[in-house]
Amino acid sequence: MSEKEVLYSQQGAVATITLNRPKRGNALSGPMAAQFVEAINRAIDDATVRVLVITGNGKYFCTGMDLTSQSNNDDDSPTASDAVASTQSMFTTLARCPKPTIARVNGPALGGGVGIVFSCNFRIVHPAAYFSMPEVHRGLIPALISEVIVPQLGAFRAKQYMLSGERVSAAEGYRVGFVTSVADPQDEASLDKKVQEYVALLLQSGPGAMRDVKNLVDAVDSRGGNNKAVTSYVREAFGKMISSEEAAHGIGAFASREKPNWDEFGLGGVKAKL
Repeated sequence: MSEKEVLYSQQGAVATITLNRPKRGNALSGPMAAQFVEAINRAIDDATVRVLVITGNGKYFCTGMDLTSQSNNDDDSPTASDAVASTQSMFTTLARCPKPTIARVNGPALGGGVGIVFSCNFRIVHPAAYFSMPEVHRGLIPALISEVIVPQLGAFRAKQYMLSGERVSAAEGYRVGFVTSVADPQDEASLDKKVQEYVALLLQSGPGAMRDVKNLVDAVDSRGGNNKAVTSYVREAFGKMISSEEAAHGIGAFASREKPNWDEFGLGGVKAKL
């Protein structure tokens, strides 16, 4: 029996999804992308899960689409079409996940691997890792990942990285602003320590409030210069938040100088909107 290409595990309130194709650099096939989406939705549906960690097994985080499997399919074949749909769904489902997501970047991320990283809210990166979108070197374009990358990088830097296919180091990613934190090269355990630091911070927060923060930022960002639409949405979001049971619990705990117990407010049963 072949080993699973996407692993799912849970420890406490944290679910970890691991890309498990190390001999292929965790390259993404259509079936693997579909399994990845299933794992994300499993975490979304589980009210006991409050944080998702995405990582890779082996030397690489993810080397992108498996071009070998793609080359065996005709561009117009149902199999090729399914693979594209599964891969695009992987990025959008992760990006729109209502729970906070952390990319534990254990090694280089290329092509679609960069898309996975940019679909996560936090990016904790091994110091030896790098990022590259080398599609143009093979006569391809990074179309599927552009939806999550271009809005965050901006047109200028997105064109630079996508046209050149250059390797961007973890340190440079941090300087530019798309990396949350780089692990200490002198401490082998630093990557996991930093991941746990952010996990601990997130577990202090209300699950519903974190979901609403993600929705709020996405909504305000998508409305651009439409000030009336932004103002209307912000007021509506504030009204829903301040009247919620979760807000009442958090305010009450603060007034009593106690730590809030968010276990009763887990999110589940609602999948990311596509």
